[in-house]
This record gives sequence, C-alpha cells and structure tokens, in this order.
Amino acid sequence: MIEQIKDKDKLKDVCNKIKNVKNCPIDEKSFFFHLYAGMLNGKRLSFADYKNGEMKGCLVLELGKDLRDSILTLIFVWIDKKYPNLWIDFVKFTEEKAKELKVNRILINTKRNAKAIERKLNKYGYNAKYTIFEKKVN
Repeated sequence: MIEQIKDKDKLKDVCNKIKNVKNCPIDEKSFFFHLYAGMLNGKRLSFADYKNGEMKGCLVLELGKDLRDSILTLIFVWIDKKYPNLWIDFVKFTEEKAKELKVNRILINTKRNAKAIERKLNKYGYNAKYTIFEKKVN
C-alpha cells in the first residue's frame, strides 16, 4: 500500500535513493532540504510503498500552478528492480491523487529515452510533449 511520508527519517530514506540516479545534478542532502521544505509548505508530496518494512519504491510529486491550471508534476520516482509492476500502481496512484487535489494536469519530465517512457505511458493516456509527458485530468 502506498503511503504518504510525513516524517524526517522516512524522507531521508527517499533521498537516499537519489544515489541510484546516473549523473544526478543534486546530492542527497540538497534533495532532502528541497523535499522537507516542500513537505512543510504542502507543495511537495512524498510517497513510498513498503513490503516487510523494506521500501519497494518511492514517488515524489510537486503541486504547482501555471497561468491557467493547477499541475501535479512527478519530480522523482525510484522502483526496486524486484517490483517492475509498481510503475503501474504509481501511475494510477498519481491520477487518483490529482483528482483528490482537483488538479487539471499531470506532468512527467524525463531525461531518459522518451520512446521507452512513451511505451509505458501511452496506454494510460499520456502524450509526449518534447520530453514532457502530459495528461489532462477530468
């Protein structure tokens, strides 16, 4: 079950996963302060899924606005290789969270191969916009 992270220790566990990102432009400590500040102001929401006390995956979303819409942006995701189908749960969870928060659009930014991400997301209604995938929330 995916749960929202609201304490510093679990948030540090999420930040520890940044080590798994190749050429990441931010270090764990900076990421922690970024997430913690966002947690305090309600703009960054961190979630994790656990099995027997071990993290299977984590997801960080940012709540924002542009001139017209409210937007939920996926800013970080990590999934243990033993649980590849967790990606589907995270996509569905993000959509449910967007509806709960009355968000108009979901954005997923990526530096990874857009074609690989597109294959995963197209069947869930996401469309590539450069290397940004967008879905309008109804």
